[in-house]
Amino acid sequence: MEKAPIPKNEKERLLSLYKLGLLDTKPEERFDRITRTATKIFNVPISTLTLIDAKREWFKSCVGLPVREGDRAISFCGHALLANDVFVIPDTKKDKRFLDNPMVIGKPFIRFYAGVPIVNADGERVGVFCVKDTKPRKFSKNDKEILKNLAAWAELEVNSRNLSLALAEEKKLQKKLTEQYNEAERSKAKDEAILASVGDGMIVVDKNRKIIFFSKSTEEITKWKAEDAVGRHTSEIMQMEDEKGHPIPANQRPIHQALATRKTITTIPTTSYYLVFKDGRRFPATITATPVIYKKGIIGAILIFRDVTKEKEIDKAKSEFISLASHQLKTPPTAIKLLTERLLSGKMGEFNENQKEYFREIRSSNQRMIDLVNALLNVSRIELGAFTIQVSKKNVSAVISGVLDELQSLIEKKKLKLKTALEKNMMLMLDESLFRIIINNLVTNAINYTAEGGSIRVESKIAEKGEMLGKNILKEKSFVFIVSDTGQGIPQKEQSRIFTKLFRADNAIEQHTDGTGLGLYLSKSILDHCGGSIWFTSRENEGSVFYAAIPIAGMKAKSSEKMLIGR
Repeated sequence: MEKAPIPKNEKERLLSLYKLGLLDTKPEERFDRITRTATKIFNVPISTLTLIDAKREWFKSCVGLPVREGDRAISFCGHALLANDVFVIPDTKKDKRFLDNPMVIGKPFIRFYAGVPIVNADGERVGVFCVKDTKPRKFSKNDKEILKNLAAWAELEVNSRNLSLALAEEKKLQKKLTEQYNEAERSKAKDEAILASVGDGMIVVDKNRKIIFFSKSTEEITKWKAEDAVGRHTSEIMQMEDEKGHPIPANQRPIHQALATRKTITTIPTTSYYLVFKDGRRFPATITATPVIYKKGIIGAILIFRDVTKEKEIDKAKSEFISLASHQLKTPPTAIKLLTERLLSGKMGEFNENQKEYFREIRSSNQRMIDLVNALLNVSRIELGAFTIQVSKKNVSAVISGVLDELQSLIEKKKLKLKTALEKNMMLMLDESLFRIIINNLVTNAINYTAEGGSIRVESKIAEKGEMLGKNILKEKSFVFIVSDTGQGIPQKEQSRIFTKLFRADNAIEQHTDGTGLGLYLSKSILDHCGGSIWFTSRENEGSVFYAAIPIAGMKAKSSEKMLIGR
């Protein structure tokens, strides 16, 4: 018997395997679905998704064997791990490497084996997806292609954990940035001695914006001496621009707004305010302007500013990382989609109805993964500002009706009653692709979270400025798209977070486990960028009503190199 070989990069390979965090975990349906599919397609008794540990092979999913692990040295998968293609043994008793293998001459009496290596996102081989039989058999070229497609599906599920880890890391970064920002807020000075010791830039001005205090840290940042700066107007010390270098109008600057409104004005790290100094230096900044009120009158303001170049770089890096990870994960499911469509078309031979059903299940599961990856790509493009809003005059009712037609099969499957009341022949300046994403997200949510036999109403109308809809008063004349349902509703305590990225209400998770928590976040982000708005009303166990409003003038156009991906 020939023992399973050990690869030269075994140390790195094992490290990659352990980082997955899958060894010795409980069975999961997402993996078991694949091994069951394999046994049905190939009509074999055994299929495993095997992870190759240092001295053992461990089955993350297993059909047909009573154990969850075996000795690596005598394993077939230990050989298949190093294969460059499908590793096939048509008859183990005619192969000198395996004819005296304990699993051949004893239980489970393996006579046939075919396996494909599973590769982690970092390129290391961590396991094998295989099928086994107790009798010899031939394995055609078509059989090999099908096994490789199933292995690609398994590989996608294995690597989906890496994407989850990336999202978890993103949350940590966001939390860290928030904590840093809040810390700056808590450090507001109460007297001159404290102000002078603060590391952020800090300037105190009178009601005419003439400088009366200039901290030491501000001297270091601006390269001005306090004695030279005091008495000057703030505009002589620094200018304020947007990201493209255009001056910010005086009435939009935080210190002007603080003096005019008598309120503290605070920008956030994602707001594109840049400070420019006399030596040409320029950096993005968070700015807090607080009015100083004495005996009900404004006597001046305190201006605090902080260089957030590093925060911006971190935010950009994590969005680019999610985009890169999503691009890498997009390739396998796209290939799987094309191959399953080809198999179902009959071009690679006829299959019986049971086999077709399994291919349809593969296609459905794969489509959910494609939708998730596309949503993540859209999120990264929105957060980087790297997407286009391309508007043209569209018949809004026709666009809405088109999306509803595409969702009709889902509505009929749950036996839902759909009612529509659409504004006829309404023309509006739209980016149709983005508008379809919004409609699809809102209507799909209504379908997913409404019980069988319930009802959904889709409405569109022109609403006047000042009109109240869903406890919200419109600030301008708008086109409003409304989706109402008789579904499970949103718990009151969770309503404030419903548009937060990756957030899902507890009752939503219980009813529909496949959700991503990205649909409403994407819809709101799109509407925010194009000048629209979105809001809702909801009562738990009674239903929800979502409103999406676009100004009657239409969406605001925006140029970039990339488009968001529609369904």
